[in-house]
Amino acid sequence: MPREPAAPAIAGGSLVVDTPVAKPVPRRGLVTRRVFILGGFWSGLMLAIVGLAGPSLDFMWPRKLAGFGGPIPVTPDRIPAPEGDPVVIPEGRFFLLNLKPGTTPNGEETPGGLLALWRKCPHLGCTVPWNPGFEFQGRKGWFRCPCHNSTYTREGGVLVFGPAPRSLDVFPLQVQDDKSIVVQTGRQHEFSGGPGNPSRAAAHEPGSETPPKA
Repeated sequence: MPREPAAPAIAGGSLVVDTPVAKPVPRRGLVTRRVFILGGFWSGLMLAIVGLAGPSLDFMWPRKLAGFGGPIPVTPDRIPAPEGDPVVIPEGRFFLLNLKPGTTPNGEETPGGLLALWRKCPHLGCTVPWNPGFEFQGRKGWFRCPCHNSTYTREGGVLVFGPAPRSLDVFPLQVQDDKSIVVQTGRQHEFSGGPGNPSRAAAHEPGSETPPKA
């Protein structure tokens, strides 16, 4: 015959039932809805602040520029001799001229010295080459734009022909104690070209310049 279940134990006249209590199991790796909403709100707010303030801070943050747009050093051995052919400084996108003092063939006065001409044509921005074989106005050697034939003097990039609105622009330069130079190519330093370009030449004592080409 089957046995009847044993009666629960009685302690001190009270019925004691040993029933296990279920404990909640912690849920790991899950984000509550509240945390998710707050995280999304603050993340969106920070992104909005960065989007608004970031460009201004980036613009104002100081940078050490190298190459075009900053100071370009030129060693003495790259400086042309007085009245020598213009020398291209590729990293600075300019021609370096060395003028003799006096009056140019086109009647401009110059103290003589070094002049840095930007190679960009003021008309449509084409790169202007030095053309030693081009003959114009009875003499050879001109800066001549290949796009629309704007023509500039070798003694300062002064406009003499073509649709360009002005002469070639000039970059300021400083002569160093060792006879090297530093040319400031940033747009904030740019001098708009004009008939007085030759008068902007910076004095430079003869030193270890390259000899004039034959």
